[in-house]
Amino acid sequence: MEIKRSFRTIALLMMGALSLTACSDDDDDEPNNAPEEKINSVFVVNSGSMGANDASISIIDLDSNKVYNNCFVNATGRQLGDTGQDAVRYGNRIYIAVSGSNTIEVIDRKTLKSVKSIQPAAGKPGSPRDILAYGGKIYVSLYDGYVAKIDTASLAIEDSIAVGPNPEEMTIANGYLYVANSDGLNYGNAYENGKSVSKIDLKEFKELSKIEVIVNPCKLASDKDGNVFVISIGDYGTIPATIQKIDKNDKVSKIGEGTLMACYENTLYTINAPYGAETIDFVSYNTTNGTVEKANYISGEELPSNPCGMNVNPQSGEIYIGSYDGYNYTSDGFVFEYSANGTFKAKYNVGVGPIGIAF
Repeated sequence: MEIKRSFRTIALLMMGALSLTACSDDDDDEPNNAPEEKINSVFVVNSGSMGANDASISIIDLDSNKVYNNCFVNATGRQLGDTGQDAVRYGNRIYIAVSGSNTIEVIDRKTLKSVKSIQPAAGKPGSPRDILAYGGKIYVSLYDGYVAKIDTASLAIEDSIAVGPNPEEMTIANGYLYVANSDGLNYGNAYENGKSVSKIDLKEFKELSKIEVIVNPCKLASDKDGNVFVISIGDYGTIPATIQKIDKNDKVSKIGEGTLMACYENTLYTINAPYGAETIDFVSYNTTNGTVEKANYISGEELPSNPCGMNVNPQSGEIYIGSYDGYNYTSDGFVFEYSANGTFKAKYNVGVGPIGIAF
């Protein structure tokens, strides 16, 4: 189960109108009963169960607090694929990384219908994990050890570069692309080659350096000042999941411990929920000096029992946390919504493994 928990949680923020015309909600199975052109919505990628080909899309209408599940299959008549990971909205399209199916699914923003399923050529690196957009391009980390660049006009992979083994999340800061090299499949050798974050020059699209971090880095985020934060999951034993800060000079310092994070302006919201832990810690940090802002930034009786993804609304500062239903990895999960001051607002029923949350 530890490998499952290392999958992408999505940490990229995005805004834009999402049409819900091809979704069905929890209370009505009619596929076209959702309102059109909903702006105030949350786009959720549910990973599904590994090998079950049941990744799915949920959309939460924040105006009505209504959830529309199974949006992709209702719009296209087919399943999204195996092990959904992440999504980014860019222009009039939404790009979804589906790792197990080795696909970057491109869908229309309004109809949610498929525009193209991009797959790496046979024999080429694949297994898309994290996805983000910048400067007219889509960047995808490929678990086979590469980062691919997709042209948004041709919807083709135009270039790829080697980074470290089993790269996971990415972030862009200071004009550079940072990629976490986890070496996640090398658990038998204690992830010995997974101790770096690659720094990529976007203009030349080449790796400039590898920044040394704690073993098994998986998650990345950055603040508005260009500081980069990395969560290294460790070895699931003697080395705990650790949060480190990489400043503009590539200097690395430890912040604390955590398994998930999301950055909003100059606040880093973290969750520390190691597999099997009896308690879950919710700590926020000041990204400028690394000090604790709030030891428990969310409150109330409704707390996620097994968090697997999180994000912060870039407009309102509201916090969203995806969670499995306890340690059940085959049942539908939940998305919890909290106000900017940490007060519980709502709990939404979504699909299995809501690891990608985007706006």
